[in-house]
Amino acid sequence: MLSKLVITLAILTFCSAVTAKDFYVSPSGSDSLNGLSPSANYWTKTGPFKTLARAQQAIRKLKAAGKFNEAITVHVGKGTYQLQSALEFDDRDSGLPSQEILWIGEKGTSIISGGITLKNCQPYNAANPLQILSCPLNADTVANIQRENNHRIQGNSPAFEIFINERRMHLARWPNEDWAHIKVPLDENTRFSVFEKMPQFSGDLSNAQVHIFPGNDIYDHYTGVSTIDFVNNQINLSSETIYKLTSGRRFYLQNLEAALDVQDEWFYDQTNNKILFIPPIGTTQNNIVLSSAKNLLMINDASHIGFKNLTFRHSTGAAIRTQRSESVLFDNLEINNIAGTAIYAPENTNITISNNHIHDVGTGGILISGGDRPTLTASGNLIDNNHIDNYDAILFTYSPGVSTNGVASVITHNLIENGHGNGVFLYGNDHLIEKNEISQVCQQSDDCGAIYSGRDWTYRGNIVRYNYLHDFSGYQLKTLDIANNIIQYTREGTRGIYLDDAVSGFTVFGNILVNAGSISIQLGGGRDHHIENNVIKTSTYAIYIDQRFGSYNWDNNRDSLKTMPITSSVWLTKYPELGAPMAHDTWPEGNSIQRNVILSTNSLGYSLFYVLPPQGNTVGNNLAWHASSDIRVYYQILGTFIGKNRAPWRDWLSHSIENNSINEDPCLNISGSKISIGCTNSPLSKIGFQIPPSDIGIFQ
Repeated sequence: MLSKLVITLAILTFCSAVTAKDFYVSPSGSDSLNGLSPSANYWTKTGPFKTLARAQQAIRKLKAAGKFNEAITVHVGKGTYQLQSALEFDDRDSGLPSQEILWIGEKGTSIISGGITLKNCQPYNAANPLQILSCPLNADTVANIQRENNHRIQGNSPAFEIFINERRMHLARWPNEDWAHIKVPLDENTRFSVFEKMPQFSGDLSNAQVHIFPGNDIYDHYTGVSTIDFVNNQINLSSETIYKLTSGRRFYLQNLEAALDVQDEWFYDQTNNKILFIPPIGTTQNNIVLSSAKNLLMINDASHIGFKNLTFRHSTGAAIRTQRSESVLFDNLEINNIAGTAIYAPENTNITISNNHIHDVGTGGILISGGDRPTLTASGNLIDNNHIDNYDAILFTYSPGVSTNGVASVITHNLIENGHGNGVFLYGNDHLIEKNEISQVCQQSDDCGAIYSGRDWTYRGNIVRYNYLHDFSGYQLKTLDIANNIIQYTREGTRGIYLDDAVSGFTVFGNILVNAGSISIQLGGGRDHHIENNVIKTSTYAIYIDQRFGSYNWDNNRDSLKTMPITSSVWLTKYPELGAPMAHDTWPEGNSIQRNVILSTNSLGYSLFYVLPPQGNTVGNNLAWHASSDIRVYYQILGTFIGKNRAPWRDWLSHSIENNSINEDPCLNISGSKISIGCTNSPLSKIGFQIPPSDIGIFQ
């Protein structure tokens, strides 16, 4: 309940003034009124403003006149506020401690939209059974629409999107579902033959685009198409792919009028200034919106302001951008149907993002940073009790539900689900990731984690505890036999908690992982981790500790030590391990793997992977159990020639690296995010296991 107390106090801080001045805004109001009443009286010129910008102007005028002596609340009435460009806030819009400026809407009905409603849509060809509809556009309508710069999105596709009844439409594409595949690269980065036979598309193909995973299953991007050779079934790209093209990898073509052939697809006919689309099945097209504004809300160098009970939709970039700001509240918002990140918030302190529903966004949910790493000054940023789902609809990888950088963000009680890639990214120090639920992530990605960090020895002090991670698997190429026309992908390749590329100094405590990918917890060569008191139920690897692959460049980690003042008193006091010599800097040393409960459902009990030195780690007091099979371990003892694959657990224990661990039925029950003991003589007391708290997950 500590996090709920923190968020409650944060919100009360914004409501602590004894008196407050109220302004009102309504789509039915007028900017010629005074904004001081929810009801219009044109005789007295009292009543609500019509636009948000007019309310902002009134507050700035009041402050400039020296009359800002009480908190201000702007009541944003129900209705849609259409923006052609972002509403921009700066220090002129700031409040003061106990004298905040709040913008409060009516939940679900106060909508801030960067969209343009399309009208006068007619059948494109009455004789066409596909029922393509056509909406006319003024050429000036789209001429100035821009998306945010993103090196991963190239080509000539429109900068805007189309939504019908708030359902995102997809650019006309081939294939209509799933993926096509590279058969053979014809050069390194621009030409390839196609595994599937492409249709003989006609018409103008000059604006065609591919969404492609060119060389692996961990990185996707978009690039333009130069030519399509239908005779030889080949594609020539207009720019180089970021990774080298590789046989069997995925792509689809889009932005082809000739591919407009199923429901939910659309195409922009630039020559005739028309939007063509095939509506979703069973819908009445009473709300057709084209996204237009790049951003909806931009806050720079402001403080003590808050936004509550508002809906943000239809931007071509991030919905909300805030930078170098302090004590800003985003509470009880809905952010959906945007092309960029929902909330992009670098270099901020004491930002609270709470109780929001973020869904159907293009390139990630919340990206936030703050604090000062050299001095380990905390950011005070809080991300609490948000529901984040379908958060990477455009870029499937490296667009996480939450990403944090800097020092001491708190990410707690969030529900993150239904993502193509990672759930949470961690960069920096002293972050707390607590009591979140994460499920159905990494659906289109390999080498992916529900909670991920990596490649820096100075990312220390991070705590990942009491999270419930469950039911996700990954996506990776399994079988490639071009000669026999076989390309097969499998639902594998993801991790629950992924401490990659020797990142070090994490505490992973009291988490519940159920069917959390191919590896529940992976320590990728890292040091000084505390992996303790976790419950892991899996048919694959529960805990996996490695030394990194042979070609791994350890200089990346060695160089990371030069980026921070690790010998300063502040750093050595908090992370004394950084001041101690490393016996072998490429070995996983200083780790504690204790009091974990491992429930294997693998048919052979194959559950653990340990590549460890004979000394230097504390492994013990764990409980491993399989109802009908022995627990099996892959192990390799570094510095020796000792190692076995699928060895019985007792064989692994005989080497005395792991001590005081037991193989007994724990009588432990898992019901969602709750753990209970099913018998009075459970052996869990032998290992000192602590039951995780029951308040994991989002509060409704």
